[in-house]
Amino acid sequence: MIFDLHIHTTESADSNLSPVELIQHARRLGMDGVVVTEHDRCWDRFLVRDLAAEHNFLFLRGMEVSTDLGHILVYGLNEYLPGILKAEKLRQIVDDHGAAMVVAHPFRRIFTRDFRNGQEEAPKTLEEAANRRVFELSDGIEVCNGGSIDRENKLAMEVCDLLGQAPTGGSDAHSDLGIGRYATQFDDPICSEADVIAAIKQRHCRAVMLEKRTSGPVYTPSQTSKHYRHIEGW
Repeated sequence: MIFDLHIHTTESADSNLSPVELIQHARRLGMDGVVVTEHDRCWDRFLVRDLAAEHNFLFLRGMEVSTDLGHILVYGLNEYLPGILKAEKLRQIVDDHGAAMVVAHPFRRIFTRDFRNGQEEAPKTLEEAANRRVFELSDGIEVCNGGSIDRENKLAMEVCDLLGQAPTGGSDAHSDLGIGRYATQFDDPICSEADVIAAIKQRHCRAVMLEKRTSGPVYTPSQTSKHYRHIEGW
């Protein structure tokens, strides 16, 4: 099953993608569902349920939390809770709620002088990159993000391999551009947020990238794609 695990709608202040447009595009691109991850807020569960039922499409919710260690995708929380801007506190709450957390676009701008807005020194080796504190707290790593450049995504793949965490993919789209560019493929059927959480914790998932062919959309595992095989690594 194919899901976009990182996407924003008009429920976020910085997106102009309506939920209905998202469902229409996702279905056309052959996805089985989406998980909306608005910034520091969570959809009402009844609104999500009603929207999914109305359009007969699996529409789930997560949240992108802005923490002191960077942006973290969380699946399984019902609301924004006090203290979760601290990643270590977020980990405690995630554990208490049986949720899961995935580091979002972990190496965005790492090859520039603006990595983490100057809050953190850019690592110089793969081992240093993998030794960041945020990875000690996470269940998975977003290895393919639609807003990151190929080299950043490739480094995320290498770190995820080294650490043995769950690799996920998401478009990080804020409009109809880029929807489904990257997504996550699950080994087992997904019917609920609980299924997403279980798959991430059991590492029964992989990041995939969209290829538009004349026969229709096809999703290819990112690590075996010709595209990433030739991207410069660290």
